[in-house]
Formats: sequence, structure tokens, C-alpha cells
Amino acid sequence: MRQLRKEGWIHHVCRTAVACFLTRGDLWISWEEGLKVFMKYLVDADWAICSGNWMWVSASAFERQLDSSCCICPVSYGKKIEPTGEYIRRYVPELASLPQEYIHEPWLAPLDVQKASNCILGYNYPHRIVIHEEVSKENKKMMENIKHSLRTRSPHNNHCPSSVREPSLFLWVPQSFHRGSV
Repeated sequence: MRQLRKEGWIHHVCRTAVACFLTRGDLWISWEEGLKVFMKYLVDADWAICSGNWMWVSASAFERQLDSSCCICPVSYGKKIEPTGEYIRRYVPELASLPQEYIHEPWLAPLDVQKASNCILGYNYPHRIVIHEEVSKENKKMMENIKHSLRTRSPHNNHCPSSVREPSLFLWVPQSFHRGSV
């Protein structure tokens, strides 16, 4: 997000990770909130493309492939895409001095390593706001419950092909389900 605000652009891989984290993956925020931020800062913003991508990644519309079981883990995704952590060091200078083994997961660094790196969690850099392994499981359950509820309530349930019946999750999620806002 710092790269986006500073340069007005981020790679599509990062856009996907951000969108998944903010929506169905972790924070359960409406895709529309993320779209607003991207439209504000992206120099290559195109409303139709951006909104379509946000709906797709959030599992709000269009597809059956990205069901509730497909959720990007920010840590493993980062390790796979950019294992050295140079991207993090460039845009998150608070973490720049951490050893490579902790660059993607600074909360795992022992206190002596944090002190030696001038990156004490809760002081120089915030604690993580959610534990992905926990909230992604909760979100998956909520998505499955919403899908089941929509399928059993739909008057068209027996008359439409399954590809048409696939629910648009975040278009139907009650406000009380949201964890927060951007």
C-alpha cells in the first residue's frame, strides 16, 4: 500500500494479495471499499477493470473457481513471489534490518532479534491485526453458510443451471458480518 500511495502503481500480484486480504481472505471488508482506495491512487485506474477485478478476487461475482476454499495467505504468497524480502525492505523500512528468515513474519522474531534490528513489534512496527490462519477459516465458514442460505432460499433454485445460481457473496453479506473498514 505504501508503494501504491508513493508511486501510484503496484504489480497485479500485489493487487490480488491486497484484495484477498481486505475481503474474503482476512478482514471481510466490502470490495467496494478497496476499489475506492485503488481508484484514488492508481495512475492506471480504470473503473470497469478495477471493479471487475475486486469483485472477482473477493468472490463477489463472476466465477466458480475462486470459491471459499481458495484464499491467499499473505505470508506464503509473499514468500513464494518474492522470497528474499527485498520488496518488503524497500517499501517497509521498519522491517529492513530483520534477518531474511523473519522478513515475511516479523512476529516470529525473538525479542533480541527485534532489538538488534531496531524493529520492536508494538513500538517500531505494529503487531499484526489478524491471525490469518484463524480468520480465513472463519471467513470460509461464513461464505459456505451464505452460499447454502442463498441456495435454499432462491425461488429459481430448481430452474437455473448451477453456474447461474452461484451466489455473489459480498453483494449479499449483512453489514454486521464486516470486520472493519479500509
